[in-house]
Amino acid sequence: MIGLIPTTWSNNLVVPPLAFGMAMLNLAFDKIEGLGYNNVFSTGNLKKAVTGWYAYFLEGDRQGLTAAVNYTGLVSAFILGALLSAVLQRVWGTTTIWGASVLLTIVSGLYVFLLYRRSQYTKSPFYRSGQDDGHLD
Repeated sequence: MIGLIPTTWSNNLVVPPLAFGMAMLNLAFDKIEGLGYNNVFSTGNLKKAVTGWYAYFLEGDRQGLTAAVNYTGLVSAFILGALLSAVLQRVWGTTTIWGASVLLTIVSGLYVFLLYRRSQYTKSPFYRSGQDDGHLD
């Protein structure tokens, strides 16, 4: 909806619905591979990435490597998304937000499809509960 609001409107009218949407997004998606993360802002993810790299390199913790790679990917995606958005705003203006909406719709659709496929796989008579080969992770 933010993409439909004219740029002449006050930010006081734009920020509340945007904050509400971000709060809902934050509540809906809070884990990746069992690790908690924040998808609305990235400072906590950066802290967890650095902590993971520290645990891996200085303490030899293999779980630290998993966390470090995941959080570094999240922070990198956040940075690339912000840079891409800044570049596209020069071309498309405030309608750039629609690109993010389309991308999120595609990713959400793919996620629903993968959840459906996993549910079909686990219903298979050949599925061995508790002995997953890991190919769905």
